[in-house]
Amino acid sequence: MLESPETPTGGLYVEAKGPEGPSPWWLKGGAIFIGVLGFASLINAIVLGVSGLFMEELVSNLDIEGACENDPDPEACEELLQPILDMAELRIFDLGTAASALLFLLSIPTVVVMWSAEDRETALRFAWGWLGIHAASQFYFTHVLVSWSNQFYEQIPDDEFDMSLISAFNSLASYGGVLFCELTMAAGLALVAYQSKPRSRIEVPSAFHQEPE
Repeated sequence: MLESPETPTGGLYVEAKGPEGPSPWWLKGGAIFIGVLGFASLINAIVLGVSGLFMEELVSNLDIEGACENDPDPEACEELLQPILDMAELRIFDLGTAASALLFLLSIPTVVVMWSAEDRETALRFAWGWLGIHAASQFYFTHVLVSWSNQFYEQIPDDEFDMSLISAFNSLASYGGVLFCELTMAAGLALVAYQSKPRSRIEVPSAFHQEPE
């Protein structure tokens, strides 16, 4: 029987180990995260769908001239109510419902493939594709809502305060918030991709962390 060679450290020896496979829980953790976001997309689709029906009913019964008939300044009243009609014409609720439903449906195969942790390349393709669609939809709807809100601010008469400052802050906060969220998710997915990458080199553990036999 061959004995382990002793070293000057007092009988400690170094045992070379082959590369260990990455933990499957990196991909499984990504599956859980996307699953939570997919479920949130389903809730968002339901909320937007109901809100769209409510908005459609409101606009169909809205008579701007009649509503502002008894107002001291009918013209200003009509200018304030017009953005509601403009919002309805954007069909933002219908588009939001469709996009959220699409994200929910796409999250199902993404979660299944990532949870199995058997095909890393396919799982990451699904995950990056889902994230790309999520980012595109968020930036699009943010752009639509910011454009609408800025036009609304421009119609508010205020001689004491510059409404353009509110518009600028609204744009910066909206786009900045979406960018921060999407970059955070991209960084998390990049970490999952790195940590789930198969090891290709032999790692030799330090002898100072082993107990002598």
